Amino acid sequence: MRSDSDVRKRPRFVVVAVGRRPPFLSAVVAALSDLAGAADTDGATGPTDPVGTVARELVAGVTLPPGPRDAWPDTYDRALARARRFLDRAVPAAEICLVSADTFGDAASGLRRLTRDGHEGDDVLALVLVDASHAAIPSTADGVRTGLGRLRAALADRVHCELSAYTVFVYDDAALGPALVAHPFTRRQLPALPWVLAADIVCAFTDYVQLRYAGSALRGTVSGAPTLLAGELADFLDQRAGTAWGLHYYTGSVVAGLIADLEARAARTGNPVLRGPSEHSLAAGALARWQLDAAPFLIVVTSGMIDEFRGTLANLRDAGARGFLVCADSPKDTWFPFQGTVHGAEDSREVLRARGIPFRYLDDPDRAARQLREAFTLYDAERGPVVLLATPEVLRTPSEPVRETPPAPRASRTRAAVSEDAFAPVMHLINNGPDRVLWQCGRLDAEERRLVQDIAARAGIGLADSLTRPGSVSRYQDGEVVPEYLGTLGVYGYSDRVHDFLHREGRLRARGEQCLFFLKSRIPEAATPFSRRALDRSLHIVQVTREEAHMAPFTDHRLRCEGRDFLREAARRLCVPEPLRARRRRALAESRDSASDVVHELPLAPMSPNYFFSRLGQVLDTLITTHGYTYTGIFDVGRGGLSAIRNLPRTGPGFSGWYGRALMGDALQAVPAVALTRKGNVLAFVGDGATALVPGILPTLVQEISVNAHRLTGNVSVFQLIDGGHSVIRTYREGRQAGEADRQTQVLHLLDGEWERTVEGVKVSHRHLTDVRPGELADRLRRPSSIDFYSVPMAHNNEGDGLSLLSSLGWQRDRLPELTFGMARRPGPARTGFPLPGTRPDGDTGVEAATRPHEGERR
Repeated sequence: MRSDSDVRKRPRFVVVAVGRRPPFLSAVVAALSDLAGAADTDGATGPTDPVGTVARELVAGVTLPPGPRDAWPDTYDRALARARRFLDRAVPAAEICLVSADTFGDAASGLRRLTRDGHEGDDVLALVLVDASHAAIPSTADGVRTGLGRLRAALADRVHCELSAYTVFVYDDAALGPALVAHPFTRRQLPALPWVLAADIVCAFTDYVQLRYAGSALRGTVSGAPTLLAGELADFLDQRAGTAWGLHYYTGSVVAGLIADLEARAARTGNPVLRGPSEHSLAAGALARWQLDAAPFLIVVTSGMIDEFRGTLANLRDAGARGFLVCADSPKDTWFPFQGTVHGAEDSREVLRARGIPFRYLDDPDRAARQLREAFTLYDAERGPVVLLATPEVLRTPSEPVRETPPAPRASRTRAAVSEDAFAPVMHLINNGPDRVLWQCGRLDAEERRLVQDIAARAGIGLADSLTRPGSVSRYQDGEVVPEYLGTLGVYGYSDRVHDFLHREGRLRARGEQCLFFLKSRIPEAATPFSRRALDRSLHIVQVTREEAHMAPFTDHRLRCEGRDFLREAARRLCVPEPLRARRRRALAESRDSASDVVHELPLAPMSPNYFFSRLGQVLDTLITTHGYTYTGIFDVGRGGLSAIRNLPRTGPGFSGWYGRALMGDALQAVPAVALTRKGNVLAFVGDGATALVPGILPTLVQEISVNAHRLTGNVSVFQLIDGGHSVIRTYREGRQAGEADRQTQVLHLLDGEWERTVEGVKVSHRHLTDVRPGELADRLRRPSSIDFYSVPMAHNNEGDGLSLLSSLGWQRDRLPELTFGMARRPGPARTGFPLPGTRPDGDTGVEAATRPHEGERR
């Protein structure tokens, strides 16, 4: 027989029931009373101690009798018998103590009194059972978390407490909502039958005892110390970027511990934690944040996922984006490992080498610290992201008790010095050169943007952004029109004003009449619609870039220096005579700010892209000039993204999926990372082809806001542009090859119905946009802290929007060059419905380049 002292030392499992409605509380009391009893000894339940050795008892502050037991089925009895069979052996002498209260506050008071009474055994908060249908009990996720916080604060330090999905059960009369997510508690619809609720409590209590209280033997030993990788990488990025760097991850069993360490660290320091619907979306979001805000990143994914980053990994390299990608991998000696990429049959390191991606393979804890120092050196070399392939042993390696000397502060970049012989001719062009000077600008920081606008205004220089860097310069700055901004220059989507500025009668102006500057650019093929022949022979080109390897062979004047250094020196030396400045301003004014087509005025249904973007552009013009509206534009690969870049006024830098490899879906996947880290509004434009390629982003957005405490400051509007096909390829086939809209360009889109609802506290809507009603849309675009999806049915056309230089010769243009009629009189190649014009010997029309498909738009 046990002594009184033994009984006093027995464990006490505390169960808290919040909500005192009789049916709910009766089921709770019945389940706990049954658990306090011993198992039957008829053999059906398996071996057990003799009944006399079981001393579990229920201590409850309520006396509600359970409901009629004769109505409960055998299913409940079987669940109870098996629970007792285990509990009789695992915790035969346990006290189950019930604390019941109407509210979380009252429950906290009861817990405080109970757990500070000097109980000599283990005090454990085992279960929290919440009847959320009770009027006084919050049912939202935030409300439940707040209530649980009050319970935790009421407990004495010695009380073991684990408030998780295994211990907290929230029951609600209402049907489960549209958003189902794994909260740090379990949510259930309150069972209509009392025995089902009682059985659920029996199972939950027994699960807790086996897996959380007495189950240490079932779990491996896990060090509580932070891991080496988490500490070293976070410390390094803190030194380089403070709270700006973001943690992006997609979970996996091997990397779960590393992610947990980094999440806890980010919570303390305030660094953003950004999720995505796929590993690829992490890279897309990191690329967008780097381009928009120069924010470094730490991406963590599990084994075998290095391939999931797609071509976006190369885009990160090309952008010089700084950050780390931690990919778990298998030890080298594993025999054909599950999900491994470094073993006898394949070696992902060779792929990284071929792509020019710096990496380190971390497979030895003794060498990991030194290899991390090497990785930090690679980071500072600005060659793009650094990939760390880490084995499980290294991922688990704890931090050293005595840390090594932290990495040295980043050394300043060696600035390239531009000789006077190289700089003087360029300044002569600016101060005394032709009447037409156009600057296409790459990514600019705030000082560079100010300098560009100041120089352009004082010198009469035209400004253009690019297909890959939309908004580097823009139509509006601080709500005011930038007179020198002409539009976009690119292989597709170039603005009519830019074309008109550089061309006369459909052909490039003479080489001596104009000069084209490329600032902070390597002048990739996507930057212009011109053929290599035209770039070589028909254009006078100045290039400013800090990378020697980016100097284009067709550049006439090469300045290898930092963009900021060039702009500061150019501003200092600027001295443009007033007559030249006046002529330049007249040249700018001569290029018309026009849609240059007819169809943008026709309210047909479905809308043409021309009509939709013209009407939306007018809405944005009004919002910007009368309401101080600003936004970050996100433009996916396809006709819709091109039309948006070409036709919509911008207020600052945006993110273009056309960057680098023009990967369809990248811009859509980047929306969560941009929307959750940038202040203000976000407008995204994505076609049905790109939408069909990648996961939906709405669940990620809602989860990050409602569960992970991100804040949505402005409005997020995603325009899904639906015409049932791959429009750019269709235009190429119909314009260049006279092909039909065959199956290869078709995309079936299932149009969802309209809805508007609040999901986990986030306002979300889906609307069909069959016309643009300016007042209504203007109001919706300013709805704060809401996410709006618009399905926009469209009719495909090949008209305008800078789809190719051929479009500049179409009959709808404001100015119809004589070359158009020359084409009409000239018979085309056999079976070709759109004959190609001939080119002059110097190739200055560039038509042959503009009519071929872009390499990235392979779909």
